[in-house]
Amino acid sequence: MNELRARVISQEKGIYKIQSGAGIKPATVSGKYRYETKTVSDYPAVGDYVIAEWPEDDSNAVITGLFPRMSCFIRKAAGTGKQEQVVAANIDTAFICMSLNNNFNLRRLERYLSVTYDSGAVPVVVLTKSDLCSDAGSKIVEAQNAAPGVDVLAISSLDGGYGAVMKYILPGKTVAFIGSSGVGKSTLINRLTGTDSLA
Repeated sequence: MNELRARVISQEKGIYKIQSGAGIKPATVSGKYRYETKTVSDYPAVGDYVIAEWPEDDSNAVITGLFPRMSCFIRKAAGTGKQEQVVAANIDTAFICMSLNNNFNLRRLERYLSVTYDSGAVPVVVLTKSDLCSDAGSKIVEAQNAAPGVDVLAISSLDGGYGAVMKYILPGKTVAFIGSSGVGKSTLINRLTGTDSLA
């Protein structure tokens, strides 16, 4: 049984999927870890780096410790009063996606910016579907005014302007895409990862 540094890549119903130099394994938290946990936010989240006992056979790994987080996105945990739950951790850049059609909402943009700043990640605003907006220029200016000092990108699925996003995706850095359903996050991710056929 080796003890390794691993990263949480997914989590569902108490079962984690973690990745290390040795591969990918399902994992659970150890009984000692569970006993010593005081709040929901002490449990591992997607993006966390953990210490794990890594068996050489096909059995699950066991998470025994958590490395300090560099950044984290937090929400109130359901049904736990004021307890907070970490949604994602150790994100370097957060792409705040908003489409330039009916989804465009400056108050929503300000909320996403606030959450991103609170997390410790760097925000980049990505305005999608610019081809569907007759006054894209004025909305870009509105977004720039609502997000002073933040880079604002406007892209369209028609003109292939995804290179503007790629320059923020650097080796060794972790990015996240946040925004409402239907704004084009999946299409954007598929284009960036070269899986356009899945869009």
